[in-house]
Amino acid sequence: MGRRIKFIVAIFLIALLLSIINRGVFVIFNYTLIAPECSAWELLQSFIHALILDASIAGYITAIPLIATIIAIWLPVTQRNAKAWRWALLGYFATITLAVAIIETGDIGLYGAWQSRIDAQVLIYSPKEMMASLTLGNILGAVAYIGATLAAALYLFDIAIRRWLLPEPSCVRHTILQRGIHTTLMILLAGVIFLIMRGGITTSTANVSMVHFSHKAILNKIAINPVFSLIESATTGDDLNRFDYYGEETAERIFLHSLHNADSKSDICGAKWLNTERPNIVIVVMEGMGCTITESYDGTEPVTPHLNALRSKGIWFENMYASSFRTDRGNVAILSGFPGQPTLSIMKLANKAAKLPGIASALDAAGYTTRFFYGGDSNFTNTRAYLYSTGYKEVVDEKSMNLEGHYSKWGYADNIVLDYAAEEIIRRIESNDTPSFETILTLSSHEPYEVPYSRLENKLLNSFAFTDEAIGNFIDRLRNSSAWEDMLIILVPDHSTPYPATIGNHTSERHRIPMIWLGGAVKEPMVVEEYMSQTDIAATLLGQMNVDHTEFKFSRDICAAGCAHFAYWAYPVGFGIIDSRGKTIYDCNTDLIITSEGDDTARHVEEGKAWLEKTFIEIRNM
Repeated sequence: MGRRIKFIVAIFLIALLLSIINRGVFVIFNYTLIAPECSAWELLQSFIHALILDASIAGYITAIPLIATIIAIWLPVTQRNAKAWRWALLGYFATITLAVAIIETGDIGLYGAWQSRIDAQVLIYSPKEMMASLTLGNILGAVAYIGATLAAALYLFDIAIRRWLLPEPSCVRHTILQRGIHTTLMILLAGVIFLIMRGGITTSTANVSMVHFSHKAILNKIAINPVFSLIESATTGDDLNRFDYYGEETAERIFLHSLHNADSKSDICGAKWLNTERPNIVIVVMEGMGCTITESYDGTEPVTPHLNALRSKGIWFENMYASSFRTDRGNVAILSGFPGQPTLSIMKLANKAAKLPGIASALDAAGYTTRFFYGGDSNFTNTRAYLYSTGYKEVVDEKSMNLEGHYSKWGYADNIVLDYAAEEIIRRIESNDTPSFETILTLSSHEPYEVPYSRLENKLLNSFAFTDEAIGNFIDRLRNSSAWEDMLIILVPDHSTPYPATIGNHTSERHRIPMIWLGGAVKEPMVVEEYMSQTDIAATLLGQMNVDHTEFKFSRDICAAGCAHFAYWAYPVGFGIIDSRGKTIYDCNTDLIITSEGDDTARHVEEGKAWLEKTFIEIRNM
């Protein structure tokens, strides 16, 4: 039995070693691009952080040999069949190693041109198109590297096969009971390999975000396993041409026309809501906190009394709508001004998400420090990679908080995280002359809605009441500090929650969310009636600060002259548009209008299709 375990361990370590060696070759080959940006110690950190995805790929490579080893318990390897076993396994290793070597070689060669690790974009090019840009030297070098990788790998794998699998000593005769025990042990080992493949036991499965650890993009890129990157992007992507309605030129024209309204006579045109152009900014992204929650009662008790009270103490946005229905897409809408997609999540396409603009990046250029707090695993859906790519210099999650108190499936309870974040924010502002941009993502108001709190009978509503109280205490703590004077706090959800259960993704009620701007930097309380989307937060905020926001193509400064005031959102699979004259909700699968109110249905459908097509055009071109 010990021989079989040694065999599996050896296969895993050989596969892991191949990834590590390839990373070294990648660094050497692209050294002139890498060397100016990082030290030897930082390079070593990239290699260390890379191990989790390298191990995941090694686990996948080991899976088939492990199954074969279990089979060998019942159909033992003997002198007679040893040759067949050896060549079958070598055939498998040759196939898998060749595929891996081709991917890794392509990644090494393409990095100089793409400035990103290989992903599913490579699949849209034919071999002829890819070969057209290569010299004979490139081709010969690639062939030599693939051949050397294949030869070295097969040599090592063959040693493992002959030493620990072929053949079993002729004197060994296992009983049925012994074989059953051996099988059980191998299944347990398979469980360990599965966890390695999965990336651990956390709520997030293995993804490219797990190896992101630095605000230096090159260090994160080095840590990415190219095989994993290609597989992940190929399996999480979607047909990016699915929503081609008009063609790029016409879609662009309709999209640009939709952004402006020459007849706009809004009372907020040219308004300045802040006392200072450089406030300390805190965005609290409230998990699932839709208006159907904040306007609900459990009996006679309001679910969110603190948020309800705060409406009159700052700027309340009456007609604010979420761009999508999931956290990853909502975060991108808020922080990058990029609309949600009905059939995919751009955050999961790490190389494309890295090219999005970001409020953090814009404020970093304006001299701000940038930081993101999350009480759970920031690797979930590639969030960490997205945050670092869009300007955050520091990501503080459950691993670095090391707090005490209630811990749920998703991470630390909101009261603990918000208390911790308040202390850190106040400390930074009071001890630093540099303005600060802080973002906090809450998590307690997420199913299974398990919180250390019991004010309301309804479990779902109780979890939102818990988050509401935590936010109320957070605001009070900031208000009672000297940091409050120049502070702008933006409270906004990532998306809404289908409560009551009768509201589905296709309804406007599902997407209406609260947004409040608070703090000493706000001139005076007021109510903004104009319709807007999460995507408009970026341009509106930066516009108030006189910071350039032209790279946020989908984001509108709602205070700008001629801004068209409407909200657009996407859901699976369709979109909605609402403005002061009516609303239209459209189903893209059936090409049917689900809801039509007002006289602008035809225009809404045309503009909604253009927005959807423009969204995917931008993704394709990233």
